[in-house]
Amino acid sequence: MAAIAVLHKHILQEFELHNEMIDKPNHQFQMKPEIRFQVFPQKEKQPISSEMSIEIGNMDDNSPLYIKLRMRGIFLAVAKPGEDATIDPKEFHKQAFVQLFNHARTLIAGATQMGGMNPISLPPINPDNLNVQKNN
Repeated sequence: MAAIAVLHKHILQEFELHNEMIDKPNHQFQMKPEIRFQVFPQKEKQPISSEMSIEIGNMDDNSPLYIKLRMRGIFLAVAKPGEDATIDPKEFHKQAFVQLFNHARTLIAGATQMGGMNPISLPPINPDNLNVQKNN
């Protein structure tokens, strides 16, 4: 078995929440989050860094709700004693995405609820459906 991604820490870099839903109670709003995720090249025996950004709504189209979240994750590649510590980049990418996305989902739900609205709960994403591309 190859090494698995273990989230060492996450850092919230940016969070914006603009809520004008009260001023526009009958405004139809369709939530289409834009999610970007990148894993940065690793130096040997160093933690692996990644960054996720999520935007819901758009500040330019008079959307009654706009959320922007940007966070960084620091991951360790961990293997069981006696097992191969080789990292499968595609699998590691998927594991890192799921862990960081779950933290982002929790932050967005909590912030929207504390903002006096129904919590926005982003649906889980199946990592097998991710299109992992390598950037050089």
